[in-house]
Amino acid sequence: MRARSALTVAAIGTTQTLAWGSSYYLPAVLADPISAGLGVPKSIFFGLFSGSLLLQAALGPAIGKAIDRHGGRGILVPSNLILAAGLLWLASAQGTIGLAGAWAVLGVGMALGLYDAAFAALTALYGREARGPITGITLIAGFASTVGWPLSALLNDYFGWRGACLGWAALTSSSACRSIGSSCRGPACRRTAPAQSR
Repeated sequence: MRARSALTVAAIGTTQTLAWGSSYYLPAVLADPISAGLGVPKSIFFGLFSGSLLLQAALGPAIGKAIDRHGGRGILVPSNLILAAGLLWLASAQGTIGLAGAWAVLGVGMALGLYDAAFAALTALYGREARGPITGITLIAGFASTVGWPLSALLNDYFGWRGACLGWAALTSSSACRSIGSSCRGPACRRTAPAQSR
């Protein structure tokens, strides 16, 4: 049980690091090149980013109920695919409308896959024993900016901002989905008791 819990913490912690780095922390490095490349003022860029955060918050209660009914795996695995889709959209955006669409998809992905959904899934999996796994995942994912900012800058320097978005999409869709799929298995992931707190 302890080994399985450690595997789950490592897997979800890794996917959380990737999810935060490829979404919430992305504008810190790529806002300037994306805005310049698309000819969009930075005020518009950050306004659309803020809109994605509002969308994430608005979807939170419904996603929590879905986790209670269907378990965490069914929410966390698609979140990585949706984040990857948003990053692909962002990589191919050509103007304000394309940028708005990309951030809308990323907002949905963040709602499905960031801390709120992950912690609700862990509470459903472990009940009163969820505090330890939640702490472990928070510690791992706390390195999201430490890893994400230099990686985004490196990708942008070598491949441009579109290539950076494509690189993040590849990381999010492959490594993250594989980690979650391999660790969150069994009846507890598919059918859970209602989460005790949010």
